[in-house]
Order: sequence, then C-alpha cells, then structure tokens
Amino acid sequence: MKYLTKNDIIIINRETVERHGGNFVPPANILNENPLDYLVEAVETEMFGAPLYPEIYDKAAVYMFNIITNHVFQDGNKRTGLGSALYFLELNDIPFREPCIQVDIDGKIVPESSENILFDFTIEVASGDLTLEECQAWFKGNIAPQ
Repeated sequence: MKYLTKNDIIIINRETVERHGGNFVPPANILNENPLDYLVEAVETEMFGAPLYPEIYDKAAVYMFNIITNHVFQDGNKRTGLGSALYFLELNDIPFREPCIQVDIDGKIVPESSENILFDFTIEVASGDLTLEECQAWFKGNIAPQ
C-alpha cells in the first residue's frame, strides 16, 4: 500500500491554494504541525500486531478528517483534506462508485455531480456534523468494491 508523506500533503495544500485562491504563508503554510506529523504516522500504525486503520477507506477518512478538523494549515484545510484522501485512493488504484442520484420534489431522478457530492460531504466534515467513524463509513460506501 502506498501512503502520503508529510511533503505530499504540504504540496497538495500549496497547489490547491494556488489553484483555487487563499492565503499561503511561506514556507509551508502550516498552522499546527504536530497533528500533521501524527497523521502521517497514524495511517500506518499497528497496535498489537494489527493495523490501527485496517481498511483503505478507514485510512482515506483519517487523512481527510484529521487535516480538516485539526486545522493543520493556515488556509485550504478543507480542500487539502479532501485532496489528500482522493490522492491516497488514486495512488492505490481505488476508484469511486458512479455518482449518487438525487430525487427532486416531483419524484424525478436527478443525477448529482460528483463535485457536488464531494463538496457537501467536505462541508459536513468541516462543520463537525460527522465523526471519524461516519467519515469512514462514507468512504466505504462510496469507493468501488475491490
């Protein structure tokens, strides 16, 4: 399994701030470095010989949840959290399922774009509406079976 390094996550933050706007405080835009160091180690950690986060969807959620909720960076935490989780899944060749569907008030099925689904999910995480376990369940339900 391939994991993200601290430098990978910093680069994701830098690129997302450059692409979408925001403030980047040199040299690495870091606000809280300890949670970032913990995160990089935690996704690979074992306890009593078993992975702390055994499934790939658990690990993707940990990347996203910890970056967003611990405010690792000065700016761009939501985008970096989501980007880190998506890049981690991509590195490990794990695709998302097809976009979900929504039903409008007339009962008509309206496809929801993947961007809208990811945006809404990210806002829920940032708002504190989801626990890590709920975040993990979301990833489990939205990645394609292996």
